[in-house]
Amino acid sequence: MTPECSVIIPNYNGSHLLPHVFECLDAQTIEGCEVILVDNGSADDFEQHVPKQVRLIRLDQNYGFAYAVNRGIEAAASPFVFLLNNDMS
Repeated sequence: MTPECSVIIPNYNGSHLLPHVFECLDAQTIEGCEVILVDNGSADDFEQHVPKQVRLIRLDQNYGFAYAVNRGIEAAASPFVFLLNNDMS
């Protein structure tokens, strides 16, 4: 089944930000969205904050926002993509 939308979250050393991001995503009401976290070679413990249902793409270094987001878009299963910064509030 194709997801209704794909949420792409670029991340770089943002382990302290991820719990809030995933809490907010859990509270949203749209059904059938996939979540893809694209990590830009973080050196922190971000993985412990990533729920199992989140698809994780690991990059070997920090290529920057645009590169990370484009890798997430390429991996997305839905034609509808929502970009979400890990520091959203």
